[in-house]
Amino acid sequence: MTDTKITRRSNQPLPEDEAPFYIHHAIRTQSFNMDQNHAHETYEIYYMRAGERFYFIKDRSYHVVQGDLVLIPPLVLHKTTEASSPNHERVLINFQAGFVAPMQAQIGVDLFAAFEGFPVIRPHIKGNPALEAIFEKLLTEQHRKEPGADGYLKLLLAELLLWMHREVQKTSERDPGREHPTELHRNVSDIVKHINEHHREKLRLPSIAEHFHISPYYLCHIFKKVTGFTLVEYVQQIRIREAQKLLKNTRLSVSTIAEESGFDSSTHFGRVFKSLCGRSPLQYRKQMKSQ
Repeated sequence: MTDTKITRRSNQPLPEDEAPFYIHHAIRTQSFNMDQNHAHETYEIYYMRAGERFYFIKDRSYHVVQGDLVLIPPLVLHKTTEASSPNHERVLINFQAGFVAPMQAQIGVDLFAAFEGFPVIRPHIKGNPALEAIFEKLLTEQHRKEPGADGYLKLLLAELLLWMHREVQKTSERDPGREHPTELHRNVSDIVKHINEHHREKLRLPSIAEHFHISPYYLCHIFKKVTGFTLVEYVQQIRIREAQKLLKNTRLSVSTIAEESGFDSSTHFGRVFKSLCGRSPLQYRKQMKSQ
């Protein structure tokens, strides 16, 4: 397996959540499934340069193929899993909004508009040369780190965002994956939507299985297969993402936020929050308020 990581700093790069710009290029020839629950504070662009993957985003799966772009706004749960073959190449970009904010003001276009709505862009031209050229320049510039690299990376990212904005404007039919990859994916999507709508309640595996008229064992099996998450992992993630929004945007107490997010106790909430976010709820709130 070849897995090339290119980060913004040569020594101990900042995590995606903290770095203003982060790019990661990977070519894989062996089976690979993300083993970490995944959502972050940054915007994410995932470019499928070759191969195919299933991409679970928020409440459904998408079949992502060569040339597709996947756009993930901050704090949206997502995970990739293997499709028909493990072979794939992808470029991943994470960035904070402030990294290109000055460019947006000069261009006069909402560079983040493409992140609203359907999360997959399938370009009209497969292997679009203009799109490929932008990514090639991003990777080259990141690797060489010549004078003015930060400024040029901002220009290139703004160019990519503008390209995506224009591509989305070309059609009102943005959804290249209108149908679920399989009937199984459709069924699991219904289960996920049910969990999303009721995550503040006491969710129990037997009751969810009974609601969908399937066995608990089968529910766990298909849920993990399609989403890449266990049922417990997913419920915890949804509750923590809700808590992050409340910590960031309200002055509610931690105990109130724990209850609003669906946790039985502040202690349990604090333990799960720290295990998934790497800091306590209060530390997270302090960090968000300082940005």
